[in-house]
Amino acid sequence: MKILEINKYNYPKGGADRHFLDITTLLREKGNEVAIFSMINAKNKTSSWKKYFVSYVGYNKNDSTLLQKIVGVCRMFYSFEARRKIKKILDDFQPDIVHIHNIYHQISFSIIREIKKRNIPIVMTVHDYHLISPDKDEFLENVGRKYWKFIFVSKKYSFSKKILLVLKTYFEDFCGFKKQLDLLVSPSLFVAEKLKKWGIEKEKILILPHFIPNSFLKSIPEKSEGNYAFYFGRISAYKGVSELMETFRDLKNIKLFLAGEIEDDTRIISSENIIYLGKLNKEEVKRYIKNAKFCVSFSRLPETFGLTALESIALGKPFIGLDAGAYKEIIEQGKNGFICNNITEAKEKISQISTGEITFDEAKIAQIVQEKFGQERYYQEFIEICKNLTKLS
Repeated sequence: MKILEINKYNYPKGGADRHFLDITTLLREKGNEVAIFSMINAKNKTSSWKKYFVSYVGYNKNDSTLLQKIVGVCRMFYSFEARRKIKKILDDFQPDIVHIHNIYHQISFSIIREIKKRNIPIVMTVHDYHLISPDKDEFLENVGRKYWKFIFVSKKYSFSKKILLVLKTYFEDFCGFKKQLDLLVSPSLFVAEKLKKWGIEKEKILILPHFIPNSFLKSIPEKSEGNYAFYFGRISAYKGVSELMETFRDLKNIKLFLAGEIEDDTRIISSENIIYLGKLNKEEVKRYIKNAKFCVSFSRLPETFGLTALESIALGKPFIGLDAGAYKEIIEQGKNGFICNNITEAKEKISQISTGEITFDEAKIAQIVQEKFGQERYYQEFIEICKNLTKLS
């Protein structure tokens, strides 16, 4: 098949981007012809489709010029550049189907109508709550579709940013962009239920968990176990990293190793128990996972899936997290880790594992992952989705 994959980043910035890159590689390995539509970025992987990418915009401190920020604010709502460039790649590549990942705010939904003009089916993998909420990190049921309430309920953003997010969400609903998506792929039952509560018809939602690519399991480092727990991901207050560091600061039997990009000016606590490793590449992350006693996260965000948990258990390491989002669909209590109701309970499990009171069969943990989240299972289901949609178009 000819499949156009679309994501705002063409490098592994976060879990959604890693999945986008993994599925692009998998589809090509299976003999499909794949094109990419993205945003220009100095960190991007090399791509022969770069000439179609939209220009760079940024929204955070020190990541863009004033002009790029202004263009970025406009692009939150609509982008004539994105519409012009998607038209060009559609005409030149002529895909059978379009697969969208994350396109806000850097690309925008302005590309949708050009795709539907050509009667090309669109499948979107839902990586966050952007479709149904002004806040990509969570769907607030006490806000629902009355987005204006978000301005008064949320404490996460500045007042001006909340206004922008609310206006953008109303604008997207008014334009009907979301109604033109043929199918939404949800990585978890948790997210599927949120989509239904917002009002999306269950017939347009299909649950398909993410997968572990075979490439992730290649060249697994030799085990040389260290006496540490490992956190990898965004170093952010919203990911519970501050509470995580506070928990480990005074523990006697184990250290905490942190890896990832620091956001929100999160401060790394000065303690011999806490080691910040910086941002690591994939192979380095694998080595630290493999040599850890376990992996851990205190994120309270309603995770749409939990790719860090999956990558941890794929290498045989138990995962400890808080009861947030879809973690319980990956972690089975006592078999490949623990999902805890609060930090006190999590601290108890951390102590029990670090002292050897609780042990795990690492080979069995990794085996179960391959059975439930292997790439072959994912590919067969995804390509069947694509074939069925193209038959209907």
